[in-house]
Amino acid sequence: MWSTASSPVTDNLAASLNMTDGCVKRLKDLYSNEPSRLLRISVEGGGCSGFQYLFSLDTKLEEEDCIIEKNDVKIVVDRQSLEFLEGATVDFQSELIRSSFRILQNPKADSGCSCGASFSLKVD
Repeated sequence: MWSTASSPVTDNLAASLNMTDGCVKRLKDLYSNEPSRLLRISVEGGGCSGFQYLFSLDTKLEEEDCIIEKNDVKIVVDRQSLEFLEGATVDFQSELIRSSFRILQNPKADSGCSCGASFSLKVD
């Protein structure tokens, strides 16, 4: 069961993170096998381009977490990471050599590496 010190936040910033139908379908499949876990997306310094997207399954909510929900599936993102993801789209892609969650169309990203796991920020 999910635990948190306080209720997670759902606000306009969280509403600006989108999920494709492929992402929703894969999450429904994952959650049916592991209902106590949710997909966590975070952004950390590193990778080829300066920042990298990290995806994991998690069972614990932190005070600064936001929950994004679409079609009865949820994703957890900490508030600081969500600022880097505002307006982006989460997708699930299944290819011959790998299957993975990916961030598409991130308006905060200037460029990224060829595998799509890292990005650099736009400079205003």
